[in-house]
Amino acid sequence: MDHLYGNWHPEFRPFWHPVAWSSEVTDTPMSTTLLGQPLVCVRRSDGSVGVFLDECPHRGAPLSLGCFESGELVCPFHGWRFGSDGAATLIPSLGAGAVLPSRARLEQPADVCERHDVVWVALDPPRQPIADWPDGDDTTIGALTPIAHVSTALAAYQTENLLDASHFPFLHGALSTRNPKMEDIELVDEHPLGFRTVLRKLDDDGLTTEGWLRYTLAAPYTVLLRSEEPDGSLRTSFFQAIQPIDQHTTRMFFMIRVPYTDPDRLAATMIVEQGVLDEDHRMNSALRREGMPLTGPRDLHVKSDRNGVLYRRVLRSLFPDAGRPSRTEPD
Repeated sequence: MDHLYGNWHPEFRPFWHPVAWSSEVTDTPMSTTLLGQPLVCVRRSDGSVGVFLDECPHRGAPLSLGCFESGELVCPFHGWRFGSDGAATLIPSLGAGAVLPSRARLEQPADVCERHDVVWVALDPPRQPIADWPDGDDTTIGALTPIAHVSTALAAYQTENLLDASHFPFLHGALSTRNPKMEDIELVDEHPLGFRTVLRKLDDDGLTTEGWLRYTLAAPYTVLLRSEEPDGSLRTSFFQAIQPIDQHTTRMFFMIRVPYTDPDRLAATMIVEQGVLDEDHRMNSALRREGMPLTGPRDLHVKSDRNGVLYRRVLRSLFPDAGRPSRTEPD
């Protein structure tokens, strides 16, 4: 019987995951959930982001229902106050100056950072850094952020979707003229927690280079895709990261960079890219999967699925009990 791997497992805790857009985090406490763990995010007066377990140690009240006052999180239930380090500063029922219990402290994730206008959290010390995205750091090119979805689509299949070019001319109307035939996907680099590959896209004659697709996968749910012209110049650069909220819910964080800044052209591109993203969302939400099988014959792979096979290999490295791939999974 195949093992099915869902949105979250303890093995995913020591990795960076997106939990909010930077613009969403203000001095009003914000509730979010990562790997089934309720969190509260707040922006401090110095501009940094604080993230804590969204639960007062007194009676478990959600601090996201409270307020942020004078640099302190205030519990809405009994008024306990917590400083920027998570330690209680005041328990009103004990009065000012009282000795406070050492357990009167908020739990915190192992690490928090902001990058690419996203707030990232690692619940345990992260095993690898957030993927570098040079195009995302380039302020001279155009930036787009389509509306991404909170949905029941499985994180692993959303991740694989961006790694897969063979669906382009069939699922996406805007890409319906693409040549569906694919050359072999070339492995550039591979390690236990990720890989890089490149695909030469063929023109209609089946011989000419129409463009290049360069992929980067960082475990468990981050993908970079750089689409290039035949000469290697930028066409479109994508960054996708999935927030595994719980076993049944995910949130996608999706960013695009293009080599132009004209507002009208950016607006037209946004319409197209939003349509593509919506088509992906509808299909991935319709998949009848409770999890991704990492071994066995349930998902049939062919040569054009090499990125998907490599992705399953990365996930298998996180789960010692995942077993070995079957003969239906070509390298």
